[in-house]
Amino acid sequence: MQHGQHVGICQRYAEQYPEAITLVHHNPNYGLQRNTMDCYKYCKGQYIAICDGDDYWTDKHKLQKMTDFMDSHTDFSECFHRVINYYEGKGIKSLSNGKGFNKVVSDVADLSKSCYITNSSCLFRKYYEELPKWLEEISLCDYAIHMLNAERGKIYYFSKPMAVYRKHSAGIFSEMQSDKQLNMTLHVRELLMEHFKDNETVFNNLRKAATNIVFSLIRYYKLHDNKSKESETYQRILRFYPGLTVDNIKKMEQDDLLNRQKQGKSLKHLFMKFMSMGRAAVSFFIPLPRV
Repeated sequence: MQHGQHVGICQRYAEQYPEAITLVHHNPNYGLQRNTMDCYKYCKGQYIAICDGDDYWTDKHKLQKMTDFMDSHTDFSECFHRVINYYEGKGIKSLSNGKGFNKVVSDVADLSKSCYITNSSCLFRKYYEELPKWLEEISLCDYAIHMLNAERGKIYYFSKPMAVYRKHSAGIFSEMQSDKQLNMTLHVRELLMEHFKDNETVFNNLRKAATNIVFSLIRYYKLHDNKSKESETYQRILRFYPGLTVDNIKKMEQDDLLNRQKQGKSLKHLFMKFMSMGRAAVSFFIPLPRV
């Protein structure tokens, strides 16, 4: 479908439901980040729910369930639910927030360890008229927005899957990690560390996550024999650890690598990998839910 056809469809819906739809025209290739921040600015309601273009919701009562909860729990800033991950091209599916995720109620300290919220599953209160300017530096601001929300209140988790999250090789975050992807996720955490520098627990969690990303970047550059980028990345992590040296960081990276290798050879890891492959094979024959 061409761009003009998309605009025509959106225009018809905007004319049909003027009280519910505000159509904002942008030129093609306006930019994902600028578009996200503009969309936030134009939202006028109490809550914001996201459904990315590749994804779709599967429960017609989803928004009602989520807004009912938020209306009656004013100490919560955001809620989200489980989703079905659909790997296009392979035809296999998986469920989000499975292994190791057992918190119905979480907070900013939990979220600072890793991003467990899928965009198309969330609903949150609108706290800002416009998002903070420093988000313009980030290629993808989803995680940063969730962290800013979590700063204002608790997070609630619905265990029922109510959306399908489609993953494909053309997406920004495919299964293959690249240095571009790793640098994007690292930059988000660098800016969040600056924002949360006075919250010791959150800052340390973000620093640990950023350190793991840096180690992945270093391994990537070693694999591709890019010594210049490897050296830059060692220097980059020193900003997180005042007083340490490159030799200290190299020792930390070696210890991390040895620990990963040890875990990868454990019977538990091999068993879980085998079970994951089995679930993936079975999922191929399970149809996706309809809209």
